[in-house]
Amino acid sequence: MNIMTTKLLIRLCGLLSIILVSACTSHIPPEIKEPVAGSPDIAQVRENIDTYLTQKVRWGGVILSTENKNNTSWLTILAYPLSDYGEPQVSDLSSGRFIAIVDEFLEPIVYTRDRKVTVIGNIVRSETIKVGDYPYEYPVVQVEHHYLWAPDPEPVDPYYPPYWWYDPWYSPYYPWHHPYYPHYYP
Repeated sequence: MNIMTTKLLIRLCGLLSIILVSACTSHIPPEIKEPVAGSPDIAQVRENIDTYLTQKVRWGGVILSTENKNNTSWLTILAYPLSDYGEPQVSDLSSGRFIAIVDEFLEPIVYTRDRKVTVIGNIVRSETIKVGDYPYEYPVVQVEHHYLWAPDPEPVDPYYPPYWWYDPWYSPYYPWHHPYYPHYYP
């Protein structure tokens, strides 16, 4: 190999490694991926709200409702445990509900019911709002950072023909163009 070919191969390998590294980078903001040290659980906050006022938390869950006020948007969220990178893991283990106040307009069509969201902010107070006839105490978080997760893909329902259509000897090539048929008729 001559020197020009070697230099070209080194440059191509460098370019390929840059492309591969950039393809592996995450689109999740670093504020959302990093857990907040000493972040309490929602159940702990609901038991004694005064202890946790101004405490920074990283909570997430599924949006129940979006309400836009004068200069803010209120998200009512059903909380779920977060994964290592901050995505809510929907399961039967919910730790409660909370309200997230965002200081911007959030489009209710985008921030719709059943979308997953993760927020980071400070606990500012508690609001008592009825869920049905039950008075429920919501911790309120003033949001500094939020991240709306992509919706889960719709499950694919493949079409299966009815069982009585099954024919074990069916071949789309029968009797012509069958690879094992002795006489080939074009």
